[in-house]
Amino acid sequence: MALTPPLSLDQYFVSFWAVRGESRSVQINYSSSIDSETHPFLLLTTTDPQFVPGVGELAMGDSVLVTVTVDTSKLGVSLEPHGMQFGAPAQMKIWYDGAGGDLNGDGVADSTDAKIEAQLLGLWYRPDASQPWTHLSANQSLDEKSFTYALPHFSEYEIAEALLEWSVGF
Repeated sequence: MALTPPLSLDQYFVSFWAVRGESRSVQINYSSSIDSETHPFLLLTTTDPQFVPGVGELAMGDSVLVTVTVDTSKLGVSLEPHGMQFGAPAQMKIWYDGAGGDLNGDGVADSTDAKIEAQLLGLWYRPDASQPWTHLSANQSLDEKSFTYALPHFSEYEIAEALLEWSVGF
């Protein structure tokens, strides 16, 4: 994983206003070193932010500033305000195809990478840096090389937690 160059994103940090009762989305894209096209990295959609720590319950039409920060070394994102809860879950889709199939960073997309994709990739979260990562039962699309998850709250999320543990012992 250490040999794989970081993704070239169009944004590593973005903020937008989430409004209770209105659908709001943000998409972050990356430029590929394999082709000259732009590809999706993250799509986040909110419709029902309901409770914000330190603020309380939101009334219909109230808004809250949402911040998305990307960590490309872990294929992860931090969604703030941490702990914000939703009535109808926010939807997050994150793509991991930026490595061009070479998930262990050895320069070759082969059967080892297919095993990594099938056995080690997953979506993980933790409420804050003092707590351990917890595996989530996200929907993985092998065709799209993505994970989709209905977020009940904001936190830190990443794809490569188990892969990072594996690569350290490699």
